[in-house]
Amino acid sequence: MAPRLLRSPCVTRFSLLTLVLLAAAPLCRAAGDASVLDEINLARTQPRQYAEIVATRMRELPGTDERCVDETVKFLMRQAPLAPLRSVSGLMASARIHVADQSMTGEIGHRDSDGAGPVQRIDRCGVWSGCAGEDISYGYPDARSVVVTLIVDQGVPGKGHRKNIFSRDFHVAGVASGGHARYGSMCVIDFAGDFVPKGAAVATTDAWRAGPAWDGF
Repeated sequence: MAPRLLRSPCVTRFSLLTLVLLAAAPLCRAAGDASVLDEINLARTQPRQYAEIVATRMRELPGTDERCVDETVKFLMRQAPLAPLRSVSGLMASARIHVADQSMTGEIGHRDSDGAGPVQRIDRCGVWSGCAGEDISYGYPDARSVVVTLIVDQGVPGKGHRKNIFSRDFHVAGVASGGHARYGSMCVIDFAGDFVPKGAAVATTDAWRAGPAWDGF
C-alpha cells in the first residue's frame, strides 16, 4: 500500500513530518545508520545522478504514483548541488532516544511516550543553533528506500521531508534506525544548523533560540 500522511505539518521553525509505509510484506532488516546519511549526502551533492536512482527504486516499490516520481525527477534535475551534512554524535543520540522508545511501544509520530518532542530530545544531548528538524520513516527495509521515499514524499502536502533533506539551513545531522513493534523497522533523522554537545563551551545560547518555537502536533 502507498505511504500515508499521519498529521498535517506544523510549519514554524521546524518542518516535522512522519511518513508511514503500510507494508504488506515482512521487513528484512532496519536501514543502516551510516548508509542513510550517505544516501542523503549523495542526493544533496549529486541531485541529477540521484534522479535516476529515485526513478529506479520507486518503480520497485508497491503503490508508487508515477506522477509523484516524475515530479521528483524534475525537481532533482533542477536542484543545485549542496554541501554534504556532517554527522554529529549528539544528534545521533537524540535520534536513538526516539528509536529506543518507539521500538518498544510501537507508537508513531514525533512524541516519545513521556511526551518529549524533537526539541526536548535534542536539548538533552547538546545545544543546536540556527534551525532544527526531524524526519521519521517507518517500514522501509533499506537505507536507499528510506531516503528515496522521503524525497518523493508521496501523498505529503508541502514535501516537508524533502525540504529537510535539501535545506540549506541544515549542516549537521544524526541518524538512528532500529526495529519497530508495528512496522518492523524505523529510521529517525535529526537535523540542525549546527550542534554543540553538552559540556562544550557555548556562547550566546539565548540568541540561537530566537524565533518562533515549535508548538507540536
